[in-house]
Amino acid sequence: MGAETTKPFANCEDVLACPVCGEPLSLSGTSLRCVRNHCFDLGRQGYVNLLAHHKAAGPYDRDSFLSRRAVFSSGLYDALAAELCDIMVSLDIEGVVVDAGCGEGFFSSRLAERFVPPIRLFSCDISKDAVRLAAGADREGSVAWLVADLAAIPLRDHCASCVLNIFSPANYGEFQRALKPGGFLIKVVPTPNHFREIRERVSDKAPERGDYSNERVIRHLSDICGIRERRVVTSTIRMTQEQLAAAVEMSPIMFGIDGSTLDWTSVDTLTMEAEILVGTFDQAARL
Repeated sequence: MGAETTKPFANCEDVLACPVCGEPLSLSGTSLRCVRNHCFDLGRQGYVNLLAHHKAAGPYDRDSFLSRRAVFSSGLYDALAAELCDIMVSLDIEGVVVDAGCGEGFFSSRLAERFVPPIRLFSCDISKDAVRLAAGADREGSVAWLVADLAAIPLRDHCASCVLNIFSPANYGEFQRALKPGGFLIKVVPTPNHFREIRERVSDKAPERGDYSNERVIRHLSDICGIRERRVVTSTIRMTQEQLAAAVEMSPIMFGIDGSTLDWTSVDTLTMEAEILVGTFDQAARL
């Protein structure tokens, strides 16, 4: 295990909390340890499993995360990654940034290329397969990769300047707890136009998949968090059949639907459209 593997976890006691007892975690050799001697070994890829209890990782497995990686490598999401970087510059974000629900690490890796250092990036997902893939691709050791549950994120109170929540379920109570007063939540949600080419193909088999609205998510967020900025990012690119097949495999639009029963030969482009929501919590609010 090289120095790059442990580097992101150096001096982490101001950020990471033991998932068992809540005490600060610090790096000891190739493990994280608290004062009560709870110990968590770093994997050779450069991640640590901080799940207090085993939990199902949801509908995604390693193959689905590999499909996601293939779609991200197509360039479809490059405009969104660039916009997120621009927003972080405009907000003058410094210190600890948390990518909550990082998946296989595409957005964390793009942010690390731009901001690490001086930003310290801690990225977590409940899927061990996803985090292992992300850490294995992080040759520079730029990110502290964590297997963790968003319902109990192993972070110390008010340690983060920014929490990112990109195309992922949220736990706003945990986000508020982790953020410093005045810290920013940057949430990314799909618009009804996102993957419209796939929605059009499945609408006959599952009409409810053809229609989508993000208004409920946005309304809920606005009820608990002051939204100071909203931006929509759109990108449409030509896809190979292999890239399109990977997008079909990764998309929750297709859950429970056999994509092989549909004719995709006339689909040669794919649209990514997302809305970026920037908010700050009222520290007096109760969640």
